[in-house]
Amino acid sequence: MHEFAEHKKDLFPGVYGEAMFASTVLHSLAHTLMDWNLEDPLWLDLDNPRFGIMAQIGRIVKVHKRFKGSGNPFYEAVYRKAARINKELADNMDTCIIK
Repeated sequence: MHEFAEHKKDLFPGVYGEAMFASTVLHSLAHTLMDWNLEDPLWLDLDNPRFGIMAQIGRIVKVHKRFKGSGNPFYEAVYRKAARINKELADNMDTCIIK
């Protein structure tokens, strides 16, 4: 937070340091830890009444990295449309935040 405060005025006016920390450092590490700890996305329980929807999203995030070649009908359709606009950018669209 000290480093953020040193740069806030010039680089991040109007940004809350805690929000930036959570949305960059913590969020990126959460994705990394999921990747490290979840060997098989089928371990996620889609039938769980409380977390089933999040499990479904987790499976997509773990398996489908890019829109192009994902095999998922939604992502493939979006990719085709985006590729008509800018193929280079479309080829690099991720279905999730990854490293």
